[in-house]
Parts: sequence; structure tokens; C-alpha cells
Amino acid sequence: MSDQKSIYLHIPFCIKKCVYCDFCSTTRLFWIPDYIRCLKKEIERRSGSKKKISTIYFGGGTPSLLSVKDVEMLLQTIGDNFDVLRDAEITFEVNPGTIDFYYLKELKSAGINRLSIGAQSFNDEKLKFSGRIHTAEQAGNTIDYARKAGFDNISLDLIFGLPFETKTIWLEDLNKALAMMPSHLSCYMLTIESKTPLGEKVKKGLVTPISRNAMLELFKTTSRFLGEFEYEHYEISSFAKGFQNRSKHNAKYWDRTPYYGFGAAAHSFDGNARAWNHHSIKIYIKDINAGRLPVEDSETLTLEQKMLEMIMLRLRTLEGLDLAEFKTLFNISFEAQFKDMLEQILEGSSGLIKDGRFMLTLEGKTCLNSIVEGFAGKIL
Repeated sequence: MSDQKSIYLHIPFCIKKCVYCDFCSTTRLFWIPDYIRCLKKEIERRSGSKKKISTIYFGGGTPSLLSVKDVEMLLQTIGDNFDVLRDAEITFEVNPGTIDFYYLKELKSAGINRLSIGAQSFNDEKLKFSGRIHTAEQAGNTIDYARKAGFDNISLDLIFGLPFETKTIWLEDLNKALAMMPSHLSCYMLTIESKTPLGEKVKKGLVTPISRNAMLELFKTTSRFLGEFEYEHYEISSFAKGFQNRSKHNAKYWDRTPYYGFGAAAHSFDGNARAWNHHSIKIYIKDINAGRLPVEDSETLTLEQKMLEMIMLRLRTLEGLDLAEFKTLFNISFEAQFKDMLEQILEGSSGLIKDGRFMLTLEGKTCLNSIVEGFAGKIL
């Protein structure tokens, strides 16, 4: 396992929450100064020895609500307590409607070298339905500002599968995104969580979700369409303009590389155990101020859990599961252990084995969850 680790910082603040959002975030922006001070303390308390860090990711929430001064301070704190590699990928999420050209220019000077822009759509009707604070024009302007500020590694977040969405609407969105020439696209299927405003509307019959078949058709359309423009579909929701533009940070999650998570609700993983901080921002701040680490709970993974997690994460990716590596790690032949299920998947054209790797086809990825559940039934 690589000795190069990653750091994730959770910034749980938003001007307004989206109707579908189930992430740890709040609109109580007056908490930001206290939270940032606590985030600095948590980094310092958990630093230990000087671990090598190859990727840093500011996620949210809306990290672009922070002042550049706060961002510089957090990066300095990380640099003081960890060995950040000179070529480390440092990603920062920004939302249109929260920044301008000068903010992005200062971010670049602070050391941020990759932007993840939460455009979500270039369709004003979709943005309004989602509860976004920006317009399609502002989303386009943000990308223009980013390029003028010197960023050449730009990822766009897009969402599809809204209740009124059609293939035509989605393709128009993708075409507008491609006109911006991003180096990376993250295209997410809408997930309706029960405790969100959108989930409540669905329960009351005020909104009717699109069918599963329609959603999966949009997923396949996305892969095929972006493939025509040489975007590599290297993970379920991720598309890169060439290998060099893949998200190095996210790739570490899929490879089960150890990482540190700082902030409310952030998870950490050391290769064997996973721990997570309190979801409550109030409790997070209280614990840090009391001199305690804000850990809510942790678990040590069993061999079976590690095995299933590796299968689940690797099958999300283009390269799939390395069969020799699986045998080395678990002393089990994947082909022998899952013989019947594997034959069924291969015969059904949902997967293939190539160059010693088991991977899912595009059709197979549409039923990833059920395939993983099948493997789980053979393991747990």
C-alpha cells in the first residue's frame, strides 16, 4: 500500500441548501470563524509524524464561502504538520454565485491547482427546481473566470435525472458543458433522499420521479455521448479528457488508500479501520474547544468487509478488479470463490475478464448495486 496519503477537509456551509441535498451542511454562516479555528486545531492534534500527502481536497458544502486568508491558513497548517509533496493535487470546490475572478486568482496564488465547479446544470429551469442560487449564465462566467485566473485543471459537476428531465434536455446540458472545454466532468444521477425537501415532496405526491429505466438510459447516453468527444468514462460518475486529468484524490478512495478526514462528518481510513467525526457541527466545535477529538465512532474492518469493499470500489472503475491482487491480499481465487455468479455475469454480457482483470461493461454498471449485493451474499 502506498505511503502517500490524502487529506479531505469538509467545509459544511451553504448560502442555501439544494432540495435534494443530504450532505452535512448548514446555512448558519456565523459559525464559520469558530469552525475554521477548530478545523486548524483538529489538523494539529492529529498530525502525528510527518506523513507524505499527495492530494488535498476541500469539499462541502461550499468551500468558496471561506476567505482566501482562511484557505491559506489551513494549507499552511497542513504544510506545518504533514509532508505535502511538491506536485500534490490540491482541489477546491467552488459554487457559481459565491465567487468572482479576483477570488479565483487569489486561490491560485494560495496553492490551489484544481477546481471542482458545482455548475450542476446550464439549464435555468433545472437550477431553479434544484434550489441553486446561481443561473446558467453565472455558471458559464465562473468557468471563464477560472481560466483567466490561470486554472487549466477544471472539473464540472452536473446532475441529471430530475423529474421533468428528458434525453433532449440532458444532451443540451452536456453540449453546453462541452463548449466550456473542461478537463473533467462529474455527472451524477439524482438520488432522492427521504429526509430532504425533494424527498418530502415525493412522499406527498407533489413530485413524480422519472422511472428507473429512464434514469439508466440517461446514464448510458452520458457515457456514449461523452465518449464521442474523447472523455474517458473511468468511473461510474467520472469522465476525464485523458488519463492525466483523472481525479487523483478520488482515485485513492477507489484504491482504498489511507486518508485523513478533517471537519464535521468527515471520515478517515488507515487501511484497516475507519473513523468518522460527529455530523453535528455544534458538537464538533464543542469537542474541539474542550480539547477532545470530535470522533463519533469507528470500526475495524473484517477480512470479509475488506474483500467486499474492494470488489465494490474497483467495479466502479474502468480498470475493474485486478484478480492477481485480490488473490494476494485475501489468499482466495476470485474466479473460484464466485464461479457461478461470475459465469452468469459474463454470459449476460454484464462483465468481462481482460488482461487479468474483471470489469463491468456499461450495461453491467447500470446494475452495479445488485451485482455487489450478489457478491455480498457469497461473502458475508
